Amino acid sequence: MNCATGTGPGQEYHHDPHSSVLAVPAAPADFVVPSPPAGAPSPPRVFTEATTVARAQDGDTDAFEQLVRSYEADLFRLGFRMLSDRGEAQGAVQDTFVLAWRRLPSLLDPEAFHAWIYQLMTRRCLNILRVRIRRHTGVSSAPDFELEARAGRPVAAGSTTDPAAAQTNAMQDGLTAVLATLPPDQRACWVLHEMHELTYPAIASAIGVPVSTVRGRIARARLQLAKGLTAWR
Repeated sequence: MNCATGTGPGQEYHHDPHSSVLAVPAAPADFVVPSPPAGAPSPPRVFTEATTVARAQDGDTDAFEQLVRSYEADLFRLGFRMLSDRGEAQGAVQDTFVLAWRRLPSLLDPEAFHAWIYQLMTRRCLNILRVRIRRHTGVSSAPDFELEARAGRPVAAGSTTDPAAAQTNAMQDGLTAVLATLPPDQRACWVLHEMHELTYPAIASAIGVPVSTVRGRIARARLQLAKGLTAWR
């Protein structure tokens, strides 16, 4: 009879030459595997995002819904900062996920999903802004960024008796209003980097420009925002 030493101390896996099955030694008497309570659900399986993406690429709608739940809040936040309009932001998120589902089989690297979904959302927002600007320039000759500022400026937040909350609301309103004065491409670069922590290369891919252009746009956006937010303080 042949035998091979097991991984545990003092254990041996005995191999029967007439069988392909390894005979595993019995567990010690004091070792008890706990049984789950009767009727208890099995613990959920945890997948990496890349695995979830791969499953969605194979047509698993549950996997895709999991991706939607993971990204919808962040994409809405991006859309609202880009468009300054909740309805348009929600519509952009919906359009992005519909497009993502259709194009998902063409994504070669499942690990690139994070940057890819932001790319789809950013380009959708930029398209909406371009349509909005063309609509306004049909009746006005004002520069694009001024039109965006007027179209995107939010309504003042409701009054509150909490001074800290009021200050936070005012700062958020100020940021939204000043962001709306930036050119759309510049705004997109700043929001993706500062609020969603995308790298310069990822932003360059999302916008479709060189990394050096992204750096320049973010630098100019920071200067413009610093000047604009000073007036709100």
